[in-house]
Amino acid sequence: MGLCRWIALLLLAAALAPPAALAHSHKKKTLEVVHPWTTAMREERVVNVAVYMKLKNQSRGAERLLSATTPHADKVELIEPKVVEGVKLPTASQAFTIPARGELLLGPDGPRLLLSGFKKRLSAYDSFELTLVFEKAGRMVIEVMVEEAEIKEPHKH
Repeated sequence: MGLCRWIALLLLAAALAPPAALAHSHKKKTLEVVHPWTTAMREERVVNVAVYMKLKNQSRGAERLLSATTPHADKVELIEPKVVEGVKLPTASQAFTIPARGELLLGPDGPRLLLSGFKKRLSAYDSFELTLVFEKAGRMVIEVMVEEAEIKEPHKH
């Protein structure tokens, strides 16, 4: 087979492969956790880690994320932004509700998990286990992927 055919086959395989974000998911019953991730630590002394993901609920009733744990952190909190006197503040939540036949996005500007007292440095392409506890689906162990930290340009005047 000629070189051009090999290149064409490789390009076809790459085009048909699912994107990494879609391929990285965990399912249990009617619940799916899609692409759980965090960013790499750029500083040595970072101890708080935010974790993001999409939660999909295919059942006819709402599901609730009640808690999360990992041996790599002292504490995991469910954090929701609340507006207090015109300022958006991160506030601890008792649970996150995933609507029936719906989804909930945990992201930087919305609800998220906050892992406090993280015990190891996270570099890009690392991963770690996190156990989520749902009201109906029960415990689900997921793998959180560590993505490259976005480098921000210094502010210029």
